[in-house]
Amino acid sequence: MLYYNFFGKGETLVFLHGFLESSEIWNNLINKLKDNYQVITIDLPGHGKSESLHDINTIDYMAEEVISVLDELNIDRATFIGHSMGGYVVAAIADLYANRVDNIVLINSTTLPDDDAKKAQRLKACETAKKNLNGLVNLSIPNLFAKHHREKYKEEIEFVKNIALKTPVEGVCSALKGMRERPNRSSILYDFKGGIYIIVGMNDETVNPELFLTLIPETPNVHVYKFDGGHMVYIEHFDDVLNILKNI
Repeated sequence: MLYYNFFGKGETLVFLHGFLESSEIWNNLINKLKDNYQVITIDLPGHGKSESLHDINTIDYMAEEVISVLDELNIDRATFIGHSMGGYVVAAIADLYANRVDNIVLINSTTLPDDDAKKAQRLKACETAKKNLNGLVNLSIPNLFAKHHREKYKEEIEFVKNIALKTPVEGVCSALKGMRERPNRSSILYDFKGGIYIIVGMNDETVNPELFLTLIPETPNVHVYKFDGGHMVYIEHFDDVLNILKNI
């Protein structure tokens, strides 16, 4: 069973963090939401306080484990909010467990699979993590923030680094291998009947926002929000993202 936290009462919101993150990353948002919602934050396999039990933690496996948490809590349906890798898991849940999903929120994520270059980059990152996780974290985390925000968010960058450094190397590699194997789930943009909320940072250097935005249909249930942040738009544009979540 994955490690999770459970707060508040009301409509259920499930938060799924990104790669090299943990449920701690949501603390500021949760503090603003827990008085009016039932909020669940989950550490995905190999991250935070959740163990990594497999050499490859596929996105489908992560989705299955998240649903197991909801089963444990006797929760039938929820709105799922995912950042980056967490968004891949949300897309899988919307695809495989649509009857459990009210709405989905994808933050700096995509429904597209990795291309060949990205797949190679994942394996290289695994090898780097094995040799020098500290170096990987110190190099990669600042680049998750838009260049024009890095000075302003120095403390937040250090906070994210500290979370990343707690991630065991086996969790790093099993997630990287799982992400590179994930399928194309763009069909959910057309098939999922609940609300779809897509939040992007147009200066994201990790997930290509322009490519993903070309796929998004103009239908009443799809809502797109663009900001001038990077990959960490829920930190860089905290108030805007909070307002979106409050108005789902």
